[in-house]
Amino acid sequence: DKKRARLEAMRYVLSQFDYPSKDEAVVGELDSLIVRSASHVFEDESGDSPDGFPVVK
Repeated sequence: DKKRARLEAMRYVLSQFDYPSKDEAVVGELDSLIVRSASHVFEDESGDSPDGFPVVK
């Protein structure tokens, strides 16, 4: 759902930066079903089909 996706996106961005009093125990682990790399979503490295649109797995 949208709320979980937004929260995971914020958690991911915040996890990429070091800042004072960062407590990773509070943030917890990212949900791998929501936050994934592009290689898990697209078919090949280029991600393009002959018509120019990405091919989704």
